[in-house]
Amino acid sequence: MNFLFRLAFVCACAALGLSLPAYAELSVAMKAIERGHYATAQKALRKPAAEGDATAQNNLAYLYEYGLGVEQSYTEALGWYRRAADAGLADAQYNLGTLYHFGRGVVPDHAAAYGWFLKAARAGMTEAQYMVGESVREGWGVKKDGAEALVWYLKAAKKGHPGAQLMAAYVYLSGEGWRAEPQKAVVWAELARVNGEQQASSLLALAGKKLSSAEVSEAVQQAGVCLQSAYRECPE
Repeated sequence: MNFLFRLAFVCACAALGLSLPAYAELSVAMKAIERGHYATAQKALRKPAAEGDATAQNNLAYLYEYGLGVEQSYTEALGWYRRAADAGLADAQYNLGTLYHFGRGVVPDHAAAYGWFLKAARAGMTEAQYMVGESVREGWGVKKDGAEALVWYLKAAKKGHPGAQLMAAYVYLSGEGWRAEPQKAVVWAELARVNGEQQASSLLALAGKKLSSAEVSEAVQQAGVCLQSAYRECPE
């Protein structure tokens, strides 16, 4: 399972609701991070983070999590992520969820992880939507529910997430969501394959055994239509 840890990037000053000095400090920090000058970045982030800017808090937490420009500390990362997450920043909610999921700086707590993933997923974050699907399918901190997992996989899959496309295909093939639908499994597995998911070919082969060659060809064509329509015309 691949996890993406998210930095929150600076947008327009007015949209952030920042004063000009704080915006300048965030700009300095992000440019420093892009260049790998982490010591400079952490210094620039401290003032806006202390003053309550969620973007700065999330990014400072990220530096602490990985020991970039600061002494590595999951405790500090957890604290700063929580402040940003409580302020409603989806990136921080997802990042906090990963700490609870893996038990970094805290005792592993899948229920807490699921709660934070769900907040970020409802805010539209693709990676969080995928993780809600994973949590619901596996029963990590929440009751197992294949149909609900499929709903969340599809949300992320329609944004081009290869892992979610693969898992949507798996659920359609296994019937965990409701009933087995191998033709839909081929569609989503083909999309996952096109998008670089290495396990997709194996799943395509399994699904293909349950269909005629004509049905497989039709499903592959559907995948092409789905991709060309920017995921607006895809099977559910």
